Amino acid sequence: MANIIHTYFSIYFTEIIVGVLLISIFIVIISIFYVIFNSKDDVVMKKLIVKKTKKIKYTEQFLKGVDGIDLELKVNKKNF
Repeated sequence: MANIIHTYFSIYFTEIIVGVLLISIFIVIISIFYVIFNSKDDVVMKKLIVKKTKKIKYTEQFLKGVDGIDLELKVNKKNF
């Protein structure tokens, strides 16, 4: 039995390799289309889950000590 399998494998080796490559390429293409067509759902879900941030109240003494520092910690996206 093993001899028969070895004989078929050595005869059809190129066809087996081509078949495996075609199946792999087909799976990758299907995966790409799946991600492209389902990405719209993720954007909608992210918009629904947006959390509101609480504004922190600082004391007068603290604000005097940190004069000139941005307490909101906003990131300038142009620098990144």
